[in-house]
Amino acid sequence: MRTIIILLLSLITCTAMAQDRIIKKNGDVIECKVTEIAADEVKYYYPDNPKLIFGIDKVLVEKIKFGTGEVIVVEGNTFKNSEYYIGQNKRALKLNFTSPFTGSTEVVYEQNIKPGRSWETALGIIGLGFDPQEYNPRGVFGKFAYKFLKDPDFYMQRMHYAHILKGAYIAPELALRYMSFDSDEGWYRDSYGTARKENFALAVMLKFGKQWVFDDAFLVDIFGGIGYGFGGDDYDILNYGFIVGDEEVPVAFTAGIRIGWVF
Repeated sequence: MRTIIILLLSLITCTAMAQDRIIKKNGDVIECKVTEIAADEVKYYYPDNPKLIFGIDKVLVEKIKFGTGEVIVVEGNTFKNSEYYIGQNKRALKLNFTSPFTGSTEVVYEQNIKPGRSWETALGIIGLGFDPQEYNPRGVFGKFAYKFLKDPDFYMQRMHYAHILKGAYIAPELALRYMSFDSDEGWYRDSYGTARKENFALAVMLKFGKQWVFDDAFLVDIFGGIGYGFGGDDYDILNYGFIVGDEEVPVAFTAGIRIGWVF
């Protein structure tokens, strides 16, 4: 019985004397006893001087290994903590508010992947809108973009996005378009005629924008982009979904205002 008591006391003593280890992001290790993990710092003391309490910024700490064997990984960037966005809607269905003025209707679906990242895909019906150029257009276009939300220039503790879909962003985008339209052939033997032409265009662009979300239900997305495009017409400016230059200037542009619903 006495032996068991001695073993238990030894075990308790060893556990109490076991030091904790604060592992910094640069690889340095602090052998100490951790007393508190506060909102912005970790407090600790050295066993040979327990009256003197030190503190280290949590941003500098990767993890803490306690003498009991427990390990805590310290969160350095609260923007990426998905728990802040529990209960928020993470999908959106949008309409391009400006596309009907250029002769098409564009519908967009956006899906959040994780804080700061989402993807969106768009489908446009060419001919479903106004026809100011009288091209009588018919066709479709599609787009796919991968969005990166902008983080602030500096961090403060417990900062996070107001909404998981809200903020300024940058997005690489791939766009395809196939359509037919009426093209002027000019005067021939005292008559003026048109011909039906087909067009296939491709563009790779870098899009910049900002998206606002109101009451976790309604959103407004304003964007513009520039990149490389192929398949532009030498004589007709086709601005359905995006604009592509001719072979000499293979530049592509896109812009618009989208409104939608978050769900």
